[in-house]
Amino acid sequence: MTLNPPPRFYEMKSFFSAIILLLAVSCRPGGDVVKVVSQDGSGDYTTVQAAFDDVPEGFDGGRWIIRLRPGRYYEKVILRSGKDNVMLLGEDPLTTVIWYDDYAGSDTPQPKQSTTIEADEFTAANITFLNPHQNIREKPGENSHSQATALSVTGDRLAFYNCRMIGNQDTFWGRGEGRVYVRKCYIEGNVDYIYGDSMMVFDECEIFSNQHESYITAASTRPHNRFGITFLDCRLTAKNPGEPDHDGVPFGYFYLGRPWHNTPKVAFIRCEEPGSVHPDGWTVMNPSAVPDFCEYRCFGPGASPDRLMSRKMGGRQLGDDEAAAYTVANIFSKDSSPLYEEDWNPDRILSIFER
Repeated sequence: MTLNPPPRFYEMKSFFSAIILLLAVSCRPGGDVVKVVSQDGSGDYTTVQAAFDDVPEGFDGGRWIIRLRPGRYYEKVILRSGKDNVMLLGEDPLTTVIWYDDYAGSDTPQPKQSTTIEADEFTAANITFLNPHQNIREKPGENSHSQATALSVTGDRLAFYNCRMIGNQDTFWGRGEGRVYVRKCYIEGNVDYIYGDSMMVFDECEIFSNQHESYITAASTRPHNRFGITFLDCRLTAKNPGEPDHDGVPFGYFYLGRPWHNTPKVAFIRCEEPGSVHPDGWTVMNPSAVPDFCEYRCFGPGASPDRLMSRKMGGRQLGDDEAAAYTVANIFSKDSSPLYEEDWNPDRILSIFER
C-alpha cells in the first residue's frame, strides 16, 4: 500500500498560520471555538471521538475547530448528524492519521467504516483517513469482496483539503445525496474505491489504483441529480505494469468505473490518464443501468484518440458546450438537485488554505 504519494499535491502551509487565517475570517455571532486533540494528554482530548462527542448539536456560534496534533489515531470515528460547522485540522497528512481496520463480514458492531461524517458543513485538512484491510484474491480474476471503507460521508457541504483517503475496496463512500468537495487530495484503492450517490467533485487530486483490474468509481447517482462524481484536472496513477500488487498478481490495467444502481453519472474533465487505463474505459456491474459516463479533453497514453473511440458502456466525449457546465459553482448550485435549498461554493473556505 502506497503511503507516501508524490509531493506535487502537498503544498504544506504552517498550521498556526492556517489557524490565524481561520480566526480572521468572518464568523457567526458568538465566535469560533478551538479545541485540541493530542495523544500525549497536552490537549483537550486524547481521541478524535471524544472531541466529536463534545461538539454540541445546533451550535449557533462560529466554527467548532478541532486541531489534531500529529499521531496515529487508531479508533472508529463518527461525527453524528446535527453536529454541524466542524473543522478538523491536522498539521501534515503524512504524520496525522485516523485509521481503523474493520471490514464487512467482521463480527464487530456497525458501522464498519473507519471514519463516518454524518453532519453538514464539515471541513477537514491535512489528515489521512486510512483503512488498511486488504481484499486478498485466491487467484487472478477473483476478489474477497471485503468492503473496508476508510471514509463514509452522508452530510451536505463537506470539504476536504490536502488529505489522503487510503484503502483497498470501497475506500471513499459518498453515502448521502449531499455535496462533497475534495481538493488537492490523494485517494488510493482498487474495487469501486470512490463510490455512492453523493454529488462529489475531486479537484486537482491524485487517484491511485493499487491492484490489477481495479475500478475507480461505482456511482449510484439518483435520477433527479444533474451530476454525480466529477474529476476536474486530476492525475490518474497506478502501480507499474507487471509490478505485483498486494496479493501477488502482476498489475496490468484499471477501469475508470462501472455502474452501481440504474442512473450513474461520472465525468473526467481534463484529467491525465496513464497507459494502464483499460481501452474500454468503463465496464459492467449493473447490466440494467443507463449510465452517463463521459470524458473531456483528457490526455496521456490512456486517453489517446484510438482508445477514446473504443470506450464501452456508453462512454462518450463531451463537447465544449456540455463541458462548460462542469464548474464547481455550477455543480454545487441549488439547481443541481431538488434537495438543495441554496447554492454552495467552497471557494471561500478554499481561500483560507491556499493563501
